[in-house]
Amino acid sequence: MDFASIMLSPSPGMEAAFASDRIYQFNAPAGAVVINPAEIDRTLRWSGTKKNVAVAFGRAAYAALAATELDGNSWDLRPPKFGHVDLRALRIGTAMAKELSSTAVNPVYLDALMTVLAVHIIRTYSAHKITKPMTQARLAGHHVKRIREYIHQNMAENLTILSMARVVQSSPSHFIRAFTLTLGMPPHQYLTKVRLEEAETLLTQTNLPIFEIAHRSGFSSQSHLTNTMKRLKNLTPGQIRAAGNAGITG
Repeated sequence: MDFASIMLSPSPGMEAAFASDRIYQFNAPAGAVVINPAEIDRTLRWSGTKKNVAVAFGRAAYAALAATELDGNSWDLRPPKFGHVDLRALRIGTAMAKELSSTAVNPVYLDALMTVLAVHIIRTYSAHKITKPMTQARLAGHHVKRIREYIHQNMAENLTILSMARVVQSSPSHFIRAFTLTLGMPPHQYLTKVRLEEAETLLTQTNLPIFEIAHRSGFSSQSHLTNTMKRLKNLTPGQIRAAGNAGITG
């Protein structure tokens, strides 16, 4: 697997070596990126606390992305110099760290961030210089209908960016851009919106236990539903059910 590590805060006095016994000493500022291709041996040492995001990418997944992002599927990563700062990678890494620390982690959002980061790494640090331009096309009308139906029918399943992209015969990175441009929100936000709407309907129109409603609407647990609803609606499932019952009896 290829690895990428993004420093979220400065880390002075780091030591590193790639495919060599020679140790380099450097100060890693916030945004410093270390990229380690799978075939290269790496040594990395540091003193004190290091705050970073480390991501491993499978070769098969990389090949699929490279085939859609490059003129060919050969990417051959070329690591930047030690201490190299990548502000776009820092923004993505910061978003990943924030989401992972959330009480209601959104797996589809993390999946999207991983996809965006992988595409950025392929485009920025690949030895293959000729890249396809980033497209800004919208989803066609029939694709919008198809992906809406797919999400509504499969909201309780473990949906991924790749599975949704396949529905409209698109690459994952193009799907994220086109979906956001067309529907005005990224896929993970739309999916959360659909799941919350379904949960609210079940809360107010059925007597199902809340844990069962969470499962049917695609949340991993009752606490996941509760935390998401509190964050986005400022209400708990119990409060929504009580308000719905009051409306019915009133």
